[in-house]
Amino acid sequence: MPRAVVFEEHASVLPHWRERRLHGVTVVSLDAHLDLQFIAPEKIARLRACRSAGELAQLESAHPLSPRRDSCYGIEDFLYAAAQIGVLRRLVWVLPPHVLASAGGALAALQQMEGVTPEQIASFHRTPGGWIEGELLGVPVTALQWQQLPALAIAGPVALDVDTDYFVKVPQDRVWVRPRVIATALRERFPAVQELTIARSVGSGFLPLRHRFLADHLAALWEGRHDDERHWQHLLEIETSGAPTADKAAALRALLAVRPGCAATCHALAATTSDAAERAVLLARAAALDPHYGGDVLRHLGEVRVHQEQLDLATVLRLHAQLARWDDGTERAGPAWVALGLLYAAFGRLADAIACDLRSLRHGAGHPDLALQIGRLYMAANDDAGAQRWLERAAADEETRVAAWLQLSICASRRGALQEAWTWANAAHEAAPAWPETGQWLDSLAGKPGTMEAAAQAHLPVAQLDRAPAF
Repeated sequence: MPRAVVFEEHASVLPHWRERRLHGVTVVSLDAHLDLQFIAPEKIARLRACRSAGELAQLESAHPLSPRRDSCYGIEDFLYAAAQIGVLRRLVWVLPPHVLASAGGALAALQQMEGVTPEQIASFHRTPGGWIEGELLGVPVTALQWQQLPALAIAGPVALDVDTDYFVKVPQDRVWVRPRVIATALRERFPAVQELTIARSVGSGFLPLRHRFLADHLAALWEGRHDDERHWQHLLEIETSGAPTADKAAALRALLAVRPGCAATCHALAATTSDAAERAVLLARAAALDPHYGGDVLRHLGEVRVHQEQLDLATVLRLHAQLARWDDGTERAGPAWVALGLLYAAFGRLADAIACDLRSLRHGAGHPDLALQIGRLYMAANDDAGAQRWLERAAADEETRVAAWLQLSICASRRGALQEAWTWANAAHEAAPAWPETGQWLDSLAGKPGTMEAAAQAHLPVAQLDRAPAF
């Protein structure tokens, strides 16, 4: 019988695949993001040493902004982990049309990724069928839209996987395709596949809380639970209709009367009603029915970060006050302080960003991206000495080390330490040779007096001085 398995966050599907003993499969992933990023070899070795799905689950990152750095994979790179432990052979990435429209930005992000070479970037090409194919980090990747699936040949076993953020266009938070359309398309294209894995992606902020029910809707469609299908379809129709707010509220009250135990309907009505007292009661009721609908500063900070909302400093200060009250010392507070620190860094508030980092250190070694942004703020203030320790901390983590090496090279160049500058720049270029900035910076260093001698003293190939920019 058809079976849908729903996870809160996407990376949790990896231990599930391991438990099912999947090996060498083509993963057909409907997702707004390409969760294929480099993981350091020492972490891959730990993943390969896992003897069970339970051991593998213990190495999953609790949150992409977690200051704990002892995990080996997370929501941004679990597909690379799946390939490295033998689960995934080929990735078929079904992406939304609005993501495809911004392919230029995605290509720039790929170029900056450690382990990606110019040859890998050049391998991507448009096929006669209209989709895009290439190889990234040793994984054959096909990128296409759902309408192209019937024409795509796929050999061997298939695993179907959906991140619910696929259905919602950001920052508008608009449902652009209905779950029923996708469930029907997948069933027609893959009639022999019984299992569908689904990620909610709400806790990390990639899907708005009000659209959490889309995962339940898709699961009900896949499993053929018709009463549930109709309920979620009705809720979706109300949510996406252009009806006046009062009419929406009336429709939601009628729906809640039929299913009084539905947290999603309570939450939707709370967002619609004009009665403040009713809103408070409904929010409390939704949280009591399902704790995921409770107040969560970390989720809200994640939504702000993911959706790139236009914020003013007053809003950030208000979030700070909320977080200070919400912080109960549990592990979820760590990523929240990191998220707030990144917001402060975006506003150039160095002291506040550092204060947030200190609060996050109560929960781990600190997040490298926050360290990198603090280092950049010091550099912007022409305090390269102050930037040094922050950049070195960022350079100790593969998530940010290439960018940190490049910034360390710039700092060294500013103080005239050309050998050190060349060493850092060369390390960045070797790790991410497809990133144009690393090659351009090496060329810039080549024009500085004494660089030839510095390169020779560092035992680096002087021939690199003649290289052209990567792009």
